[in-house]
Amino acid sequence: MSLLEFPWHAPAWEEFEQALATGRLSHAYLIEGPQGLGKLHLAFRMAARVLELPWPDVDPPIPLVHPDITWITVETDDEGKQKKQIGIHQVREACAQLGMTSYTGGWKVAVIWPAEQLNAHSANALLKTLEEPSPRTLLLLVRSRLDTLPATIASRCQKIRIAPPRTEVALPWLEARAGGKDWRRLLALAGDAPLMAILLAEEGFRELDQAFTEDLLGVLAGRREPLEVAAEWARRPLPMTLRWLDVWTSELVRLKAADVEPALTPGMGRALQTSLKRIPLQRLFRYKDEIRSAMTRNDGVFNTQMVLEGLLAPWADRLEPATGDAALGFLGDR
Repeated sequence: MSLLEFPWHAPAWEEFEQALATGRLSHAYLIEGPQGLGKLHLAFRMAARVLELPWPDVDPPIPLVHPDITWITVETDDEGKQKKQIGIHQVREACAQLGMTSYTGGWKVAVIWPAEQLNAHSANALLKTLEEPSPRTLLLLVRSRLDTLPATIASRCQKIRIAPPRTEVALPWLEARAGGKDWRRLLALAGDAPLMAILLAEEGFRELDQAFTEDLLGVLAGRREPLEVAAEWARRPLPMTLRWLDVWTSELVRLKAADVEPALTPGMGRALQTSLKRIPLQRLFRYKDEIRSAMTRNDGVFNTQMVLEGLLAPWADRLEPATGDAALGFLGDR
């Protein structure tokens, strides 16, 4: 996919082009936003632009290999497993490279992704280059989580915020690439991120959607234990699971209010009707608040299974107010 295929990049790209044309280019940019918006793609397109490299319209190389581009990402260990952080040695080597004369006599660029994986030591190693960059040096940091990068780093970068496109922009864009899919549902599950919606479609999320629904109905009917289901769900990315639960609960609200089958899980309306009659609508809204709270708090540090256990346990009691140490406060009467 080329940059021209990402209409939600247009404002950021136009601002970057104008800064380059007028000599007001910052020495460091922090490209941030949710996953699935093509942020890394934008970073390498910016690198190619300052280096005056051709950019293919179809399937551009990511990462872009060039002697004046330094690519910093999480390494793998000797067993092929990905490490958890970007090491200080990687940053030191990159900074040393940026301090040298460029191979082509022009710009030197470093792309760091995911920037939130910089630890305290590697972030400090980067700080001097951010404070005293050599001439014609451009640093491009890309992150998806907004609360994990040291303020000393973020404050020295010009921010480029990539927001999810509006539905009326994203849906036609997705339909043009592959028709016959329930893109509206996939987009909702992807947090309005089109590239994440495509990934979900490619990974067969329709079958997974059905499995999630059957698991939750099993908990509701007493056929499955919340702890058992939470252990299974914990094998998948927590943000995606929380979005699914949020969308699913929204469909339940619509089902209860309008007496219709939920669009998210066709055919499940009849199985839910009996249980939903015993759940006050206000309880569902409170439960949605708890899901949204978990989505806000999720920064990759929380115990995924514990979060899911807390959200699945109330369904075993049909969202009735709980008591005792295991109770979720939002379910109780206040």
